[in-house]
Amino acid sequence: MAKKKKSNKSNVNRKYGKKSKFSGLTDLQIETKKKTIRDKKTTQAENKARRDRTQRRKRKGIGKFAPPPDTGPDPKPEEFNFEMPDIEGILDTQADIFTSQLDAMREDERLAAEEQRRLEAEAQRQFELSERTMLGNEARAGQQTKYKFGSISGRKRGGTFGFRRRKRRLMGGIASAVSAGSGGGTLNM
Repeated sequence: MAKKKKSNKSNVNRKYGKKSKFSGLTDLQIETKKKTIRDKKTTQAENKARRDRTQRRKRKGIGKFAPPPDTGPDPKPEEFNFEMPDIEGILDTQADIFTSQLDAMREDERLAAEEQRRLEAEAQRQFELSERTMLGNEARAGQQTKYKFGSISGRKRGGTFGFRRRKRRLMGGIASAVSAGSGGGTLNM
């Protein structure tokens, strides 16, 4: 007999549970995945150490974070010359800005009020129309015709008796007038 080939399933590692991230993987795939995870954690730790080292240097003022060297006092001290700003001009410009903003807000409010009035008028018109329609329908409710097809005897029998085809006949009143007429099938009225 020929030897059976081993399937890939025999290479699958069974020591991990079904919910594990290694479930259903071969030993080689598990080792590769573990190495990737280790490398990622190592990189994260190195980056954190680098950030911590940079923060310590900033705090202590070491290296590129050191303060500039002190060159001593300025050779010629400058006089402190303070000029009062033009308060009146600043207040005027602020007043103009506030006035224009207030005018814009008033205009917006006016447009919003017009729109609201228009919407309310439209709603009132729709309400009046629906009320008129409802009142008209209620007034005509008792005037509905009652449709009954076929003869009275047909209606008593029920079913589709009233809709059946019948032989073509003249209406009863006309037939009696024709038969009682002056003969020859003429109609006197």
